[in-house]
Amino acid sequence: MNTHRYIARFIVEAETPLFVGSGEASLLKDALVQKDCNGFPMILGTSLAGVLRHSLVKNDWIERVFGYAKRDKGTGSLLKVSSAYMMLNGNEVSEVILESIDAELFDRFSNLPSRQHVRITEKGVAAEQGLFDNEVVYKGTRFVFELELKGNSQDEKYWNNIVRQVKSPTFRIGSGTRNGYGSLSVISIFEKTFDLTKIEDFESYVSFNPSFNSELDFSKVEYEKDNNQNSDFIKYTLNLKPDSFFIFSEGFGDEEADNRPLEEEIVIYKNGKIDFEKQTVIPASSIKGAISHRVAFNYNKLTKQFADVGGAKTGVENEAVAALFGKAGKDVADPQAGNVFINDFYYSDDKIANDKILNHVAIDRFTGGAMDGALFSEKVSFLKGGDFCFDVYVQHSNDGKILESLENTLIDICKGLLPLGGMTTKGHGMFTGKLLKNGEEIFNYYKKEELC
Repeated sequence: MNTHRYIARFIVEAETPLFVGSGEASLLKDALVQKDCNGFPMILGTSLAGVLRHSLVKNDWIERVFGYAKRDKGTGSLLKVSSAYMMLNGNEVSEVILESIDAELFDRFSNLPSRQHVRITEKGVAAEQGLFDNEVVYKGTRFVFELELKGNSQDEKYWNNIVRQVKSPTFRIGSGTRNGYGSLSVISIFEKTFDLTKIEDFESYVSFNPSFNSELDFSKVEYEKDNNQNSDFIKYTLNLKPDSFFIFSEGFGDEEADNRPLEEEIVIYKNGKIDFEKQTVIPASSIKGAISHRVAFNYNKLTKQFADVGGAKTGVENEAVAALFGKAGKDVADPQAGNVFINDFYYSDDKIANDKILNHVAIDRFTGGAMDGALFSEKVSFLKGGDFCFDVYVQHSNDGKILESLENTLIDICKGLLPLGGMTTKGHGMFTGKLLKNGEEIFNYYKKEELC
């Protein structure tokens, strides 16, 4: 008999841009995010429930909690998952039609930033008509959602596993989760258990107001953030320091230079209100691409598959690349999702790095002089102090050589043997540093010097 109700309300923040698609497009963007009746971003409960179920599928109690349907048999779900609505300030949540909306805030979220992508063929080049873009929700945007489990006193262990999964750093929502999107950080948890066999709890549950804008008498759960709560994943941490200049280009220029680093605005909840700050971005997809290419080389080396005998494989044809980063396409059987998670990295120029403009000119190879109209400039970055820290989460692999090829690749980055970003043929993008595995140092380029 289901005598208990377990309820938890989560306030989560987008650690990276978020894209939960609505299936719609506009004249300017190929894919739009889900939005509520007020025009602000939201996450449907079905999306959250699907991600939760998939992440807990290895548990034997999954069908009891989430329900199932098999031919003429089945049960309904015992877990109720609400939609996640955006926090407009420190208290108000966009869950009903609002009588008045801040015009500036509405304009910002009506014109969300977009990310450009290009579809790559099996030859490693851009596919014809393969350029597309999608809008993303600002990093730092906060949402509120609620979980409720109907069960008995013995279901508390299942409930704790569900809450723990939401807090896991590998819990991600939406599309592009392997390319840096959809990482959620839990800001607060308010939790309460109702024992309906007790009159006081029964009356409290019946009178419970489910509105996110109502006062909540739940107790706030104090917990320590564990960055590696999911034992199915290995956490690698790259502490990197650039040797000189580096650039992760936006592909466009400004009034100062013809090419500049990628910049995006992020959301900051300050003094109970939403503020915006422009920061420079190092996209996870840029780092992932370099790692993927070097993994293929290291795996071929470990398995003694060499090009001169026709055994070397690259791209998704390489077993390690397919296992770690996934594969898809008409010509590739059994498509699968990747098992490597890397977050986009944001930093403020005035706090971590500065920009410098480098001028270039194309040289006429015949005359040795400058070509007419070939002067151009690029804005690159250099570090003022400290270092960059990237977390890479990798699902455990049964093949030790696959994991070894990834570790060797991350060590290559720390040694300065694998440049990152653009203009690498001009000497930019060289990094050195140290590598940690589940918090333990496994390689340090500087040996005694500590970076963090």
